[in-house]
Amino acid sequence: MLHKKNRLMLGLAGAAVLLNAIIFILAKNVKLSDGMGAHGSVFEMNSILQWAQNGIFLLPIVTLIFAAYCYFTNKEHDYLPWLIILTLTFSSFSIISGSGGSVEFHFSIFMVIAAAAYYDNVRLILLMTLLFILQHVLGFLFFPQLVFGTEHYPLLMVTIHAVFLVLTSSATILQIRSKRQITDQLEAERDSKDSKVRELLGHVQSLSEQIRTTSSNVSETIKQNVRTNKEMKYAFEEVTGGLGTQAWSLEQMGEKLRNIHVSIQSSLHSSELMEENASSTELSVVASHNEAGALLGDMVLIAQSVSKVEDTMVALKQSSRSAEAMIIRIQQMADQTELLALNASIEAARSGEYGRGFEVIAKEIRLLASDSQRAAEEIQDIMSAIRAESDLTASQLESEQDMVRISMGRVESFAKDFDRVKQTIDELLEFIPSMSQMMANIEEDSAGVTSEMSHISAVIEQGMSSMEELMGVCDNQIETVEKVEVEIEQLHELSLSLRQQFSS
Repeated sequence: MLHKKNRLMLGLAGAAVLLNAIIFILAKNVKLSDGMGAHGSVFEMNSILQWAQNGIFLLPIVTLIFAAYCYFTNKEHDYLPWLIILTLTFSSFSIISGSGGSVEFHFSIFMVIAAAAYYDNVRLILLMTLLFILQHVLGFLFFPQLVFGTEHYPLLMVTIHAVFLVLTSSATILQIRSKRQITDQLEAERDSKDSKVRELLGHVQSLSEQIRTTSSNVSETIKQNVRTNKEMKYAFEEVTGGLGTQAWSLEQMGEKLRNIHVSIQSSLHSSELMEENASSTELSVVASHNEAGALLGDMVLIAQSVSKVEDTMVALKQSSRSAEAMIIRIQQMADQTELLALNASIEAARSGEYGRGFEVIAKEIRLLASDSQRAAEEIQDIMSAIRAESDLTASQLESEQDMVRISMGRVESFAKDFDRVKQTIDELLEFIPSMSQMMANIEEDSAGVTSEMSHISAVIEQGMSSMEELMGVCDNQIETVEKVEVEIEQLHELSLSLRQQFSS
């Protein structure tokens, strides 16, 4: 900072010396005192005064040369301000003396005071003031012509000059001291603010470090959540796949059950026909009691009816086996569903808080699988009973067929055995309504099983829809978490940038 002041002041000193030279040359060639104010009568310059005037003219040039030497040697030389002030002061001396002591050029004193105040140095102001006082005193005593432009100058005027010079210098000194106090106060405030700013910067760096640590922890937690959500999504996909397989199996089983229902309806219709034929047979037997000749034809009809019943029972047994196979398939699917639900519960338990909702769904699926298994077991019990009744009926039909063959082989002894045949036919007629009722019950149970299968299929489809919604929620959650992770990473980078800026 001082070298910049020295450079400016050295330039001003050079300008003052140049101005001094211009005035000195003009004073030699032009009467500058003509038309200007003077302090007294005009005087004539003698050789002594001219030598003194020339010597005063050379003083600022000499000091300027020393000042320039010091500046180029060291731009912040300790003597440089003093030499510059001496140059300005001596330039004012030379301007006043060179102009012949004109009143107008005494204002150069204030030019020097204003320039010297730039250094904010009281000692320089005092030096300049003492030199000007010394100039006025010596001029008043010995060379009034060079200072005041007259041979006789009143003491009062000298005193007034000195007083105003001292007042101006004193005011300048007071301004310098006041400026120093204000500057010191401002520097103290600046130091205090700098201290607070450094403290604030330290706090900001600490907060930045906390943000970085927190963002790192949050980022790691988010990554764990993303992994957990992806695992849950995979588990849901597996459960959905299992439910899809179950739905397809139930659809196939429903189709089989519908076929069984159609077969049962056909058997029921055959049973009704058989009941009607049995009624006709009863009438024929009553009529044949008197018409033995028609017994053989009636026995043939009976044999045909028995064959039809046997065929129907064979079809019924096959349908029962198919139904039992489908029921076993239902039980297997229920076991598989329960196993998948158990796996989903395990995955939900691993997921912690995020998997509670999925655990509830898995529990409902297990309950549904248990209900399906119980329903299948009940259907299996019913089908076992139907098969037992069918076996009994088949056995009875075989017995009746044997009897018919025996009857046909013993037509000649028909009369003797007719009462027993009539009794057997009566028993058959009693069994046929029971069998028809059993077939009606089987039809009703088959319709119920089909309805239950449709309900199970609807529940599974609803579960698949719920699983798909959960997978959509997982996808949205993963996407949201990934966005949050990007924001956390940006916050982490911002924290690092903030720390680097404050560190620099």
